[in-house]
Amino acid sequence: MSASYEHPTLRMPVTTEQRDRAAEHLQGLYAEGRITEEEFDRRIGQVLGAENRKQLNDAFYGLVEVPTAAPTTNYYPAASTYSRTPASRVEPSPGGALAHFSALFTGMIIGPAIGYAVSKPGSIARKESAKAFNFQLISLIGLIIGGTLTAVTNWGIINFLVGLGTLAWFILTIVGGVKAAQGADWQNPVKKVIKLDVLPEK
Repeated sequence: MSASYEHPTLRMPVTTEQRDRAAEHLQGLYAEGRITEEEFDRRIGQVLGAENRKQLNDAFYGLVEVPTAAPTTNYYPAASTYSRTPASRVEPSPGGALAHFSALFTGMIIGPAIGYAVSKPGSIARKESAKAFNFQLISLIGLIIGGTLTAVTNWGIINFLVGLGTLAWFILTIVGGVKAAQGADWQNPVKKVIKLDVLPEK
């Protein structure tokens, strides 16, 4: 087979779902530190702008092994073959876990801030400390707003929501610490909704 031969399937258009799967795969590679931020920005642009399978494959050139199509299989690593990278971590992070748990007894943001300051740049402990700090900052802002509304209105529903939020804060803080101790790259559901990153989570 000629090296310049291009299988007809590579000309097939890609769907939004296929682009999304490819983007998730690329994000996983970035989270694992296999590509730099600059390279991620370049490749994600290729993914989002891909119109056919060949263009989508080109976004991963040099990152994944592209098998040569055997004459009897007609197999090509098109967009449908990309799978989501499991949320895993190379090793547990005791320092990151401590940063999460410290929020329970250091005024919410103080412990995670100290953890971030003393941890090594680029380390898992620093990333977890940043995640803990950002979540605690969101929680602190919510607590201040809820407390103010409670004092001003004294409505029962506000008191209930503040209590529910406090319980959710406690549970999510514990879960964050446990996940960090286990080595899982867990994302707090609150952070999925409220994109407040005062400290970079990288």
